[in-house]
Amino acid sequence: MVSIDLVFFIRSLLFPGFLFILLMSLFYDWVTRKVEARMQNRVGPNTAGPAGIFQPLADIVKLLAKERLVPHDVRSLAFTLAPVLSLAIFIFTLFFLPIDGSTTLSGISFEGDLIVILSIITLANLFLFLAGWASTNAYSKIGASRVLVMFLGYDIPLVIIALTPAFLANSLSVSTIATSQSIPFLFLIPWSFVLFLVTLQAELEKDPFDIPDAETEIVGGYETEYGGTGLAFLKLAKDVQLFLGSALVVELFLGGPYGPVYFDMPALWFTIWFILKVLFVVILGEFIANIFARLRIDQVLSISWKQVMPLSVVSLMATLIVAFWVLPIIGVGG
Repeated sequence: MVSIDLVFFIRSLLFPGFLFILLMSLFYDWVTRKVEARMQNRVGPNTAGPAGIFQPLADIVKLLAKERLVPHDVRSLAFTLAPVLSLAIFIFTLFFLPIDGSTTLSGISFEGDLIVILSIITLANLFLFLAGWASTNAYSKIGASRVLVMFLGYDIPLVIIALTPAFLANSLSVSTIATSQSIPFLFLIPWSFVLFLVTLQAELEKDPFDIPDAETEIVGGYETEYGGTGLAFLKLAKDVQLFLGSALVVELFLGGPYGPVYFDMPALWFTIWFILKVLFVVILGEFIANIFARLRIDQVLSISWKQVMPLSVVSLMATLIVAFWVLPIIGVGG
C-alpha cells in the first residue's frame, strides 16, 4: 500500500503530473516568445536564465508577489474562482493523455475519454468567459462575449475533426488512437491535421483568431481587470492550454509519445519523443500566428460557419472513405 501511494504521489504531483505539466507549459511559453521575437526581428526574453528561459517563471513569480486588488462591484465569487478553476481543469485534462507511454494515473483512460476531454476543454473555456463576465469593466465584458462566440463557433468543428483519427483507430480512447498509429495519421489524413490545427488556433485564441484579447481594440480582453494572483492564474491557464492543445494534436495525428526506443528505456524515450513532437506543433502554431494578421470578428464568424464547419464535415466523410476502403488495402489502422 505504501509503494502504491508513493507511485501515485510521484506520478500525479511530480512526473508526468502537476509539476511536469507546469514546467513544460512555461517552457513552451518561452519557445513561443522566442519564435515570435525572431520572426519580428526582436531579441525576446534574454535576461532571466540562459537565453531568458526562466522569464515565464519570473513573470509568474512577480505576479504572485503583487498585491491582489479587486475592483468594486465585481461578482466576487466568479471573479476569484474562474482563473483557478480554468487552470485546474486544463491540468486535469492532461492527465488523460499518455506522456511517458501511459496516462498519468493508471486506469484513468477508458473507451470514450476523447469525448470527455473535448467536453472538459469546453468547460474550461466557459470559466475563461466567466472571468470577464464577472468584471465591471466594459472591455472585459466585450472580451468575455468574444470568448463565448469563439468556442460556440469553433468547438463543433473541433469535435468533428477530432473524430477523424478515432475512425481510423476504431476507438474513442486517446491512448488507443495513439498506439494505433504505425503510420502517423498526419500522413493518412493530412487534410484533417491542417483543419484541426487551424481550429486549434481559434480555440487557443492565437492570431489570426485572438479577438477575445485584441490589445489594440479592447485593451486586454477578459483579463483587463485582473492583476496579481488572478492574472498569474490566467496566464498559467493559457500556457497550460497551449500545452494541452498541442499535446492533443500529437496524440491524435503524430503517434502520441511513441517512437524508436534505445537501451531498453521506453518511458524515457517516449517522454523525449512526446516533448519533441509537442515542440514541433507549438512552433508550427506560432509560425501560423505570426504570418497572418488578426481577423475582424465578423470574419472569424464567417470563416467558422461558412468554411471550417462544412470542411470539417467533408473531412470526416473523406476519412470514412480512407478508413473503410484504403486502410484494409494497405493493412494499416485499428
